[in-house]
Amino acid sequence: MKVDYLSYPLGERNEKESQVIAMGFFDGVHLGHQKVINKAKKIAMQKKLPLAVLTYDHHPSLVYKKLDGNAKRYLTPLDRKLQLFNQLGVDNVYVVNYNFAFQDQQPQEFVDNYLVGLKADTVVAGFDHTYGKKDAGMTELPGYANGRFDVISVGADELDDQKVSSTRIRRNLDQGHIQTVNRLLGYGFENDGVVVHGLARGRELGFPTANIEYSDKQRLPKLGVYVVEIKVNDIWYKAMASIGKNATFGDNNPVTLEINILDFDQNIYGNRVKVRWLSKMRDEVKYQGPKPLIDQLKIDENNTRLYFKERKNQ
Repeated sequence: MKVDYLSYPLGERNEKESQVIAMGFFDGVHLGHQKVINKAKKIAMQKKLPLAVLTYDHHPSLVYKKLDGNAKRYLTPLDRKLQLFNQLGVDNVYVVNYNFAFQDQQPQEFVDNYLVGLKADTVVAGFDHTYGKKDAGMTELPGYANGRFDVISVGADELDDQKVSSTRIRRNLDQGHIQTVNRLLGYGFENDGVVVHGLARGRELGFPTANIEYSDKQRLPKLGVYVVEIKVNDIWYKAMASIGKNATFGDNNPVTLEINILDFDQNIYGNRVKVRWLSKMRDEVKYQGPKPLIDQLKIDENNTRLYFKERKNQ
């Protein structure tokens, strides 16, 4: 898969052949996004043309307003998004720097420069996708195309009689509804990071943990204790995760991500790992000292083992 980073103004391009272009921000690359890309892929295969994606390097709303906290974090940072595009069979990805000048284009200018300029044979996008200064919609795109490329608008994908959307996934992630998040994504939600030294409290409690230094560009689930899998050296291990402030040991601790890997005894400091979130077990609780916390961790471990046993039997 070829990745090309673009900026405004685009300048003259020398694309070798026409292509089918799916366009959108695609945060999460969820079931609805996959529907768009797979539609474009089907057309590309029928026409024997490359499949391309036109996307943006950060959320367009950064141009309009200041974002704080979780609002500035993504379901899929760019590197993860590119991995998912590759898995979907995309040939070319165009990552546009979304700045004020790009946003300030008239819709016709965007179409002439970025769609015609990239030799679009067919452009595919969600029915609610917008572009250009006046937030032109998909119903207007055939007029701007003026016969130079075909336009396909893809309807909403629904799950449980509700639209699949990045907004819905973010809401469920913030509420800790991991299983719903994974159903909406069509795959297991993941974070990655590096194993670093912590305060060793887990080891003192009899539950040693891998402390993960994670990217502040990606959203995390609601604080609590979860069943997860962790990928270490290309092997997935069963584990339980705590994302929280270690409330039992103080009121002003930073948020940490700690993973207790079941039946595991390796030194993995410095390893880059992936964490796949599977199910929430409980909220974070402030206990009155180590003893009740240890008792609860034993229950958490038993529940984690039961989860994997039941999943294996399904």
